[in-house]
Amino acid sequence: MRKHKADKVIALMAIILMMVSLVIVYAIGGRVAIANNAAKGKHFSETYFFSHHAVIIGLSIFMMIVGYKLPYKYLEKFAKPLFWLSIVLCLSVTILGRMGAGIVTCDLGACRAFYVPIISIGFAPVELLKISAALYGAYLIKSRKAGGELDSTKFWVPYATIFATTAVFVGGFQKDLGSTVVISMMLACMALVGGVPFKSLVIAGFVLLMAVAALILVAPHRTARIMGWEGDGDTYHLESSIITFGTGGLMGLGLGNSIQSSGYLPESLTDSIFSIVGETWGFIGTTLVIIIFAIMLSRIIRVSERTEDEEKSLFAISVFAWIISHVIINIGGMLGIIPMKGITLPFLSYGGTSMLFAAYAVGVVLQISGWTKRKEDNEDSSSRWGQRRARYASRGSRS
Repeated sequence: MRKHKADKVIALMAIILMMVSLVIVYAIGGRVAIANNAAKGKHFSETYFFSHHAVIIGLSIFMMIVGYKLPYKYLEKFAKPLFWLSIVLCLSVTILGRMGAGIVTCDLGACRAFYVPIISIGFAPVELLKISAALYGAYLIKSRKAGGELDSTKFWVPYATIFATTAVFVGGFQKDLGSTVVISMMLACMALVGGVPFKSLVIAGFVLLMAVAALILVAPHRTARIMGWEGDGDTYHLESSIITFGTGGLMGLGLGNSIQSSGYLPESLTDSIFSIVGETWGFIGTTLVIIIFAIMLSRIIRVSERTEDEEKSLFAISVFAWIISHVIINIGGMLGIIPMKGITLPFLSYGGTSMLFAAYAVGVVLQISGWTKRKEDNEDSSSRWGQRRARYASRGSRS
């Protein structure tokens, strides 16, 4: 197969979201700094958040280029050791955090990131875990299918280990249920389209739901969030988010006129930035953001469909699941559609490891898009979803 032009629309959509994010941070960063200084005794300058975010966006674009340029074969080669390195780092950040080590940042009892003083950012190992889980999961499905072992312990033991270690070290020790759910959805989507027998998927899905329910029940703050969503607990964050959307109305208050970012809406630069978009540019602005995400995600799906290398196709599917899970959990929580969970909105939330690794993943998909199979522009796409599992199955039979 010959190399052709990559689908640059995917990268363009990500960069547009980053630029929207930079404008929002520029507009409200000073207010957030003042509010933090007053409430938490910090000493942020009014330009701190903007300048920091600009650096992260620059690094994220660089990471996207690296993902595009670095051949996938090198990622495939180190998929398994990279996964176990991620697990070790997740465990290390928890242990060092509980020991009070200065190289780890903790918030509300959860220790999730190493502090990198040179560039003043936190490195969250769970973001590396998302990349490595996608790579390792795709490799396992392709290699086990070649041997007709998708319904055997040779596949399920290592594949289930990815979820089990994530649930223990991320959902349990780091108290990060959101990332646990995201990685679970990535694994589920790869298994679903990769040809894993449906009966096995049902059993695995049941185990997954039980595990998530257990993680919720053993953590009082998670049950409190569900109660708050139902109106029986602490509803301040949700109510503030709804007020923020309502204040924006149809057209928004305009850039620089945000009210809720002045200490009223929690996490206005990170988890709640979509609400700020609604306040600033109204219903029209939030609709446009959703459309941009939809374009990006539809293009990633198309890359997966047109990629003849099954492992690369599965990786693209995992990136789709990664991004859409973040979008659904974040936006759904801010609107009160689902219980609120602290999780970033890809390419929009104030920068950090999440943006860096999401950008890298998009870069890898961009690389894969340059080696896809050509199809006629007028091809009927209505049957693609129904034929996907059959196509994967036929790939396995040819192996």
